[in-house]
Amino acid sequence: MSPNNKKTEQDVDEKIQQIHQEQEEERAKKLASDTGFPYKNLKTSPIDETGLFLIDEEKAKKAGAAIVQKKQKELYVGFLDPSTEEAKKLMKELEDKGYSVEAFIVSRGSIDKAWSRYKNKIEEKKPISKKVEIDGMDKGVDNIEDLREKFSDDLNTTELLNLIMAGALKLEASDVHFEAESEKNARIRIRIDGILRDLKDIPFKKYDSLISRIKILSELKLNITKAPQDGRFSFSIKRDGSEKEIEVRTSIIPGPNGENIVLRILDPKTIELQLEDLGIQDYDFKVIQEELKKTTGMIVTTGPTGSGKTTLLYSFLKKKNSPEVKIITLENPIEYHLEGVEQTQVNPDKGYTFAAGLRSIVRQDPDIILVGEIRDNETAKTAINAALTGHLVFSTLHTNDAAGAIPRLMDMKVSPKMIPASLNLVIAQRLVRKVCPKCSKEVEIEKEGLEKLKKGLKDLSSRAKKPKLEGIKIKKASEKGCPYCNFTGYKGRIGVFELFVIDDEMEKLIIKTPSIAEIKETAIKAGMVTMKQDGFLKVTQKITTIEEIERVLG
Repeated sequence: MSPNNKKTEQDVDEKIQQIHQEQEEERAKKLASDTGFPYKNLKTSPIDETGLFLIDEEKAKKAGAAIVQKKQKELYVGFLDPSTEEAKKLMKELEDKGYSVEAFIVSRGSIDKAWSRYKNKIEEKKPISKKVEIDGMDKGVDNIEDLREKFSDDLNTTELLNLIMAGALKLEASDVHFEAESEKNARIRIRIDGILRDLKDIPFKKYDSLISRIKILSELKLNITKAPQDGRFSFSIKRDGSEKEIEVRTSIIPGPNGENIVLRILDPKTIELQLEDLGIQDYDFKVIQEELKKTTGMIVTTGPTGSGKTTLLYSFLKKKNSPEVKIITLENPIEYHLEGVEQTQVNPDKGYTFAAGLRSIVRQDPDIILVGEIRDNETAKTAINAALTGHLVFSTLHTNDAAGAIPRLMDMKVSPKMIPASLNLVIAQRLVRKVCPKCSKEVEIEKEGLEKLKKGLKDLSSRAKKPKLEGIKIKKASEKGCPYCNFTGYKGRIGVFELFVIDDEMEKLIIKTPSIAEIKETAIKAGMVTMKQDGFLKVTQKITTIEEIERVLG
């Protein structure tokens, strides 16, 4: 058959298919007219999977129905024929659950489009990773020395990895680093309270087996060694009488002596902290509470990777989460799962970027949107438009301090006039270690330390209560530490913060495209307590040390 004949047959098939579709729509329109129900064509309408999945696929097909949109307690349901017994039964069942049902008639082609989305739910239920059982591996591990002593040449690859992960979790480590130091040895380190600690050196032959084990668990390709790979797996452990699943994010990059791996431990305990527990001073906490009462606008947090931004934003969501509020997040990747919050993950390979995802999310009628990061012009403009059109938006920017957020948005070509109208609050933060409660000592401050505190707190805002510094006693971290703090003198971390709201003076300044220094000066005049001042206040409150504040903030 010639190509021209094939094309003609294809054209004919497409024409017949189009005629059938038109006939289907006409039949649906006629039934709508006869029964008094409205008609709708779903082929050009978005399907809200949140509503769709309220009824399972079997029940939906039995009733010839699909929930295509959910707005709090209102459901918009398409039916092939709402007058059938099964359709009526479904409507009553939904109404008995407290929903109001807006029914309309759709064609077979339309409802097939909606039903096809049930495949997404099936895919969601597939395990995203393989699971590792590590129960009992951390027995007798109370500090890093205990974990080091557990290493043995007799451990096989699986036992070795299980021991490392169980020990890291017990010691509340955030990351495990595997580094190919030479052709003979590899180094294992764990990050505790933001500081990397050497754990063990192992022979490269054993390290090679460890890499393969991690790749298999993370469903990565064993034969790729010269290019980066990212994956994830999970392990289960018994905690508080029940089994908990902990997810681990895998990042592998090539190095001169072999592949280097970082495993990020995503322990749900990290986000169990409430807003009240993060170390925000009373005067700033009141500002945040007032801003969270607003229903529109944007709150931006800034700081480098690992500074606690995600924990802070999630605490905002937990504060705002309720059955009356629809919250959608756009993350890269989803690190922790929040009950009652719709979480989505960007996928740039499929065109689902922050900007594209945010445009889609706005059409889902949310009240609150969390955007994991604003990093380009398109995302910035879309987020600001969302904040201006009835949404409360939370997001992050990578800047050194709160003042830097404004110029960063301007660098992304956001109009200076749009920023004050949409931006409510900017918060910058870092994490500093707390002195160990068991081995730290209370001492009189030395002259040099006293001078630093005096200088740092000299221009402290009247919003904060200025401490009496003469004769003050502070906590000193033990140089040797103790088993409780892994022999560091510090245990746990707390945030240091600075924030400012967009008031009239700041609005006038922003329109003039100011420098970071001008913004900071205006914010301080309006009462901002800087991160360093907040840190020094926490020194006077015997929470941390001057050395730790200077390590983190310079």
